[in-house]
Amino acid sequence: RDGRGWRGEWIGGGKCEREEGIFVRALPKPTKLTVRYLRSVTFRLAVFLFVAALFLWAPDWLDFTAGKPLTVPLVLLWLAVACSMLAQLNPKSALTAGCMKQYPNRFDPVANYSRQSLKEAVRQQNRGAVKVAAVWLAGNLVFGILYWRRTIGVAELVLLCALYYLCDLICVLFFCPFQIFLMGNRCCVNCRIFAWGSWMMATPMAFIPHWFSWSLVGLGLVVLAVWEVRFRRYPERFWFGSNKLLQCAHCQEQLCRYKFPRSPRFRG
Repeated sequence: RDGRGWRGEWIGGGKCEREEGIFVRALPKPTKLTVRYLRSVTFRLAVFLFVAALFLWAPDWLDFTAGKPLTVPLVLLWLAVACSMLAQLNPKSALTAGCMKQYPNRFDPVANYSRQSLKEAVRQQNRGAVKVAAVWLAGNLVFGILYWRRTIGVAELVLLCALYYLCDLICVLFFCPFQIFLMGNRCCVNCRIFAWGSWMMATPMAFIPHWFSWSLVGLGLVVLAVWEVRFRRYPERFWFGSNKLLQCAHCQEQLCRYKFPRSPRFRG
């Protein structure tokens, strides 16, 4: 609308409204992938809240070492965590490029990219990954010691696993302390350790000698091993300087729209 009102113009996929000489950028409509991930994080929140409720009112239901048949909540939690891991091993999974960049169908090479710059980027990413591994393992070792000293039990570690299962997507969509404080990558699509979420969410289970727990840990380590082998064999797939699909100009996912700190493309 012209005159004393406002007039809208479409700029870069989002509408920019001008009102009394001031431009205000409106967010573009969420992509299908963004909506899918929002539904997934809602599902994971429901799983965590359900496990938390059992922890408060029926903690025995979460103890799979008691010699009783597994309860339905434990079976559902195992399936939810395991399926989230297995999806990353399928090159046709409808997951973000942050995870699927390991596969050749998510690699669009940048013409004449610098091999030396790629090597420098790999070294920088590896330094960040080592920091994350050290912090994560040291922090979770505390829970392991508490469990071995019987200060906490199986139910507490199951609750922690459910929390990590939720936080895995919170880091993708809303806030990631590893990205900000340790890795320094500009978004999750460019994350060096994206697939690490599998073994990280299963970490509390590593302290409990039981097939239920160690099967999740083993599956998480398989996902980790596959990721690391591909990173070392095909590092060009993991860096935005050599893979066009990891560049903001070519990104069709917009998973960073709700992320803190805000991406420049979604700032007003």
